[in-house]
Amino acid sequence: MTKKALTGILFFTTAISLSACAHTTPGPVATTTQEGGAQSRNIQILNTTVTRTVLPNGITVLVIPRPVVPVVSFRIGIRAGSAQDPRGQYGLADLTASLLDRGTKNHDALSIFRAIDSSGGGLDAQAGRDLTTVSGKVLTEDLEPLFSLAAEMVQAPTFPAEDFKKNQQMALAELADEKDHPGPVARNLLYKKMMGNGPYGHPASGTVKTISSIGRQDVLAFYRTWYTPERTIITFSGDISNQKAIDLVNREFGSWTRKASPSQSPVGKKTTWANGGKTYLIDREDLAQTTVLMGLPGISRKDPLFYNALVMNQLVGGTTTSRLNHVIRQKMGLVYYIYSGLDAERHSGPFFVSFQTHAENTAKVINETHKQLQKSVEVTPDSKQVSAVKKNLLGSFPFRMDSDDRIASLLLFIENYSLGIDYFTEYPEKISEVTPDSVKKAAQDLIHTSELTTVIIGPMSKMNGLKGEEVTP
Repeated sequence: MTKKALTGILFFTTAISLSACAHTTPGPVATTTQEGGAQSRNIQILNTTVTRTVLPNGITVLVIPRPVVPVVSFRIGIRAGSAQDPRGQYGLADLTASLLDRGTKNHDALSIFRAIDSSGGGLDAQAGRDLTTVSGKVLTEDLEPLFSLAAEMVQAPTFPAEDFKKNQQMALAELADEKDHPGPVARNLLYKKMMGNGPYGHPASGTVKTISSIGRQDVLAFYRTWYTPERTIITFSGDISNQKAIDLVNREFGSWTRKASPSQSPVGKKTTWANGGKTYLIDREDLAQTTVLMGLPGISRKDPLFYNALVMNQLVGGTTTSRLNHVIRQKMGLVYYIYSGLDAERHSGPFFVSFQTHAENTAKVINETHKQLQKSVEVTPDSKQVSAVKKNLLGSFPFRMDSDDRIASLLLFIENYSLGIDYFTEYPEKISEVTPDSVKKAAQDLIHTSELTTVIIGPMSKMNGLKGEEVTP
């Protein structure tokens, strides 16, 4: 299985994992200081501070010093993800990111790889839906040359023509392989049918048709449009002070100047939902089981409904003890797996249910899923169950901050979704405010079973006459 196919299968749980960051206990309110354009806040759980600074050219820098071991992790995030792909050129952000380490004004690809190898650290670039991220980790003594190389990759890539053709062919090969895996095929079709030309309506890796249509000049145009300092976030965690981080960023990025940047993505700033209540079938007679994905219009990460919806999702299908798991998997024994998720990021994504079952059971599982979702709307959850979910969410945060790599990524997540550095105390406060009644209200707002969009991949001849629109992926 290719890396991109695996990414497609794990996509939903990754989004939820990042969204579900929490503090162990609310604790006393920490102090906030602001000086010279920088804002700082104590983080009691880490016994350190987080500082956020916006530089004159628009770059935002966030730093959490942790001088435990002589290692520093950093992230350079540019708001140039697949949400910025022009219509008809889906996969352009991904292809652009894949070429950042193939050559710069001062280094060819071989010298870049040698520099990374000699540093003993790591440097990687990839595009997601909202960001292109250059990730680095290195010993403190080797930070400056590695960060300088990363800065050069971001500010002065050359996009060699030969490497462009190679990477384009690699992307096409991976897309061809992905068609054999029901998970990413179902996800791509569901998002296309539900969100169309919206920011998340297409796969970050594009399609065979769109990747084939992209030329090197399109990569250059995308880079010039979206790679700008005011769209850039840089985070550090580890053996580094805030002042050293700021000095380093100023030295490597200080001459990078602002330019007129588009106010919105070419594909639109907001999701427009469509096709509610429809079922789509992809016939795969070579399979013995069906893969099913069901979706409803959801929310963005900044939506005030998020915290109640997060707890609701955990109760519905987000854990092994959830309603869907308990009834359909454990009691009825009808599925190999079943889970729900809340794809809430910078833009709205769907609330979804995913499962795999023997083909003959497909209709039965879909009907039972409808029933259990409807119960979540009609029945107020037990207070003990709500308390258990809240305790689990609050207790899981330390495991997402147990390394500098994870902290650097978390800081990027916080800034990208405009959650603020108060997030470390605000999250537990918001989770603590969730009640059984507010969970039920979230279910009533989000779950409308008659509007479920359903994608089914499997052998239609064994599905007992299940009806829907047949499509070819």
